[in-house]
Amino acid sequence: MKVPQPPPPRKVLILKPSSLGDVIGGMPVLRGLRRTFPRAHIAWLVTPACAGILDGQRDLDEVIPFDRKRFGRIARDPEATGEFMRFCRELRRRQFDWVIDLQGLFRSGYLSFAADAPTRAGFADARELAWVFYTHRIRVTAPHTVDRNIQLARALGVDARGEDLRLTVTRQGRSSAESFLAEREIQPRRYVVVAPGTRRENKLYPARHWREVIAKLAAELPVVVIGSAGERALCAEVADGLANAFSLAGRTSLPELVALIALAGTVICCDSAASFIAPAVGTPFVTLMGPTRPERTGPYGRGGKAVLADIPCLGCLKRRCRHATCMQWIRPADVAAAAGEALAAGAKVPLPTDSACV
Repeated sequence: MKVPQPPPPRKVLILKPSSLGDVIGGMPVLRGLRRTFPRAHIAWLVTPACAGILDGQRDLDEVIPFDRKRFGRIARDPEATGEFMRFCRELRRRQFDWVIDLQGLFRSGYLSFAADAPTRAGFADARELAWVFYTHRIRVTAPHTVDRNIQLARALGVDARGEDLRLTVTRQGRSSAESFLAEREIQPRRYVVVAPGTRRENKLYPARHWREVIAKLAAELPVVVIGSAGERALCAEVADGLANAFSLAGRTSLPELVALIALAGTVICCDSAASFIAPAVGTPFVTLMGPTRPERTGPYGRGGKAVLADIPCLGCLKRRCRHATCMQWIRPADVAAAAGEALAAGAKVPLPTDSACV
């Protein structure tokens, strides 16, 4: 059934609070909104942990921080409840014409309702009954999370495109990344970024396998290991003691992380935010996948490759697993070979120009 087209908006709010990879997957909606409605004010509601990825992004006018951890205590903490009520009143006061909920959970659905926008759009199959808060319930058929976002936006008349999965590299982020590389005499496109971390334990590649991969790659090129502050121990486990390998876990801002990936020859990661950052800045990458499925969250567009084990329970979508055999059985030799192919492709990719930075 065709969705009635809402009136053109003056003010739009995108709801995609987390996680980091999912926020990046919403970029085509932002780019499409700006292309379709060049004079509209576009805001994005996001958690503080993910807000840095939106710093300096072209086409975005405003970032609205949403403290999910703080507001998650509203049933038990009267002070947090009062703050949440004030937050909702502030959303309503801003008088958004459109709210687009790309999260599709009860919390985000309620926030769309609290904003009191005439047009509240979201997925018809949104979880936790979030769809009850929408005025426009969009049925999508695409399997990949990025394409689902694009289909939702197009149903509203927004000219969103697959090539809109783009992140702006900030000048400050690039400057910091170039300083790190210069201090170690590392040339752009002549190093590998490894991101061993991911939010779910059963998506992790074994540290012993990572060490084998990194040792092989570091014999040819420097390897920069990246991760959050909470992933320092993991990054140390996979990199410590290996010549030509450097860990930056917990030492980079998100704009700096984006710049490091944009300047790299290739990226190797699990199913994590890095597998969305890499295509958004044009860097070839390799994603190691087991419980998740490439057609849903795997490499998007050109330049990416998924490495999988040949195992019957592959792509089970379970959040927990006692054995995670699907990740254990990915052979380090296959990962290193895929990385070599990606490096060859990365050597041909132009570096971001100064004009592309903000």
